[in-house]
Amino acid sequence: MNGSMPHGPYWLFSGYFSLYFGILGVWIPYWPLYLSSLSFSSEMIGSLTALALGVKVLGPPVWGRLADHEPIGRRPVLIGTSIATAFLFTLVFFGQSYGWLILFIFLYSFVHAGPLAIVDTAAMEWVARHDADYGRMRVWGSIGFIVLALGLGPVVDHYGIPLILWVILVMHASMVLIAWRIPISHHQEASATQESRETKVTLFKHSGIPGFYLSGLMMQFSHSAYYGFYSIHMVDLGFSKTTIGLFWALGVLAEVFVMAHSRWLLKRVGISTLLTGSLLLATLRWLALASVSHWLPLLFVQLLHAFTFGAFHIASVRRVHESAPIDQRATAQGWYHALSFGCGGGLGLLFSGAWFDQLGAESLYTLMAASSLTGVLVSLQSCRKLERNKPAKTRAC
Repeated sequence: MNGSMPHGPYWLFSGYFSLYFGILGVWIPYWPLYLSSLSFSSEMIGSLTALALGVKVLGPPVWGRLADHEPIGRRPVLIGTSIATAFLFTLVFFGQSYGWLILFIFLYSFVHAGPLAIVDTAAMEWVARHDADYGRMRVWGSIGFIVLALGLGPVVDHYGIPLILWVILVMHASMVLIAWRIPISHHQEASATQESRETKVTLFKHSGIPGFYLSGLMMQFSHSAYYGFYSIHMVDLGFSKTTIGLFWALGVLAEVFVMAHSRWLLKRVGISTLLTGSLLLATLRWLALASVSHWLPLLFVQLLHAFTFGAFHIASVRRVHESAPIDQRATAQGWYHALSFGCGGGLGLLFSGAWFDQLGAESLYTLMAASSLTGVLVSLQSCRKLERNKPAKTRAC
């Protein structure tokens, strides 16, 4: 981090990321337990969990486009969605029926998915102005996730599972306070160049962008077997739950390490090489999980999470920032989140459930390797097109 730049915004962005992903660190492991405490069936729990993920396909593009719309702007949308998210979360306290929770999850998830794309856009613009490091801010999101996921367990054991609702609400209220102070550039005045205003390039017709989005979708699709069935697969291989927990923690620590050093990686390797290389490493990772049962190679491939998630995500956010028209950056970030994590992750989890039962872990991870390998081929084509359109001095392939 540049010693001459203001530290306040750095900690505002870092704090927002830590709270946003910290909430996911509560939601992902403990929300199904809360639903189970209400005596819902596994099918009902699965449908409610899938709904929360599926709505992420809808929310980010809508809020990103609204934020890029000149009469409104990014700050009002960021503050408005942050307040609305905190307010809508209170609905969970007013009902426990299946129908009520469907309504709650749809409304809450639709709004909750919006602010992150705007914050990513603001963070990348601030990073560019101050020669800062996006990865060192985003890494606090991973730290927040693992601290909440691991640290909340003993507290929940003592006070009961409903405590998670109050924890999430307090975190949302804190995010509202931070949203008021996050620096956002006046893109309509200072950033939107005359060329951008005249061309109004449609994102999906921009050379190389459709392939970039598709490669991101394939990467997150390939991770679905890992997120959904890695622990079950490891139990089947004979590993203890303690060992499995350590493997999960190792993957997050590797992700944190690479995010903290992502600026160095981006400068020396380049965005395009990092994107395509991460997809190739994902292919090797899933092939190893399909064929290896010894702890040592499994330990090594778990370290690849640093690239298959950490480096790939950092490079993707950077690619969106640099390739999208200046006055469409929030829209572009919204589509990235929607298509990769929403569509890719949601479809992957949906199909992985069926494939795991019918084909087994080995076949499932082989299919995931095929997905990421397809992403490699798509990424190569996308990167060539995008790099051809960049000034020679900025090419990173």
